[in-house]
Amino acid sequence: MTRGLLLASLAMVAACDKGGPLSNLDASATWKVNPGAVEASAPIDAGVVEAGRVMPPRPVPTSSPTVTITMPMETQLQAIQYMAAMKAPQPGDAPADPDYAKTVADRLRSVGKPDIISSGREVEVKLEKGCDATLPKLSVARQTGATLGTLLAHGMLVVACIDHNVECLQSTRDSDDVLCVHR
Repeated sequence: MTRGLLLASLAMVAACDKGGPLSNLDASATWKVNPGAVEASAPIDAGVVEAGRVMPPRPVPTSSPTVTITMPMETQLQAIQYMAAMKAPQPGDAPADPDYAKTVADRLRSVGKPDIISSGREVEVKLEKGCDATLPKLSVARQTGATLGTLLAHGMLVVACIDHNVECLQSTRDSDDVLCVHR
């Protein structure tokens, strides 16, 4: 029996396709990092440090939180990076609580169609129209009675609203941190 398994294993290895664009690479090779090359490289903009986390540069000021399609491409790309960082869990964040997220989502049904994303890290409310920078925070306060800090304590990082024109993300880490983009 052992000999049969050995022959079957050898047959599978021999039948393995070794062609393709990366066939000339040696996956068993060890890679060495030159520390001098890393230190000598251009300085990396670490972005903004908020609440013990590193954030990329904010594309627009908090006093005017909307990124429009007429803004420069660099600003639009910064908005994408910033929104991804808003949604990204940090080592010190509480674990996501899907049951709590479901409770919050159920209470937000009167505002629009809620959707739980990333096991409760984000609750997104879809609307026909009416999404703006104030809606996520006001909806949570009015419909659930919870604070953004309470949501964060349950592992929820973002409350968002989306309509046909706008998508707005409200951070639970900082009540002033909201970013909207025109779709």
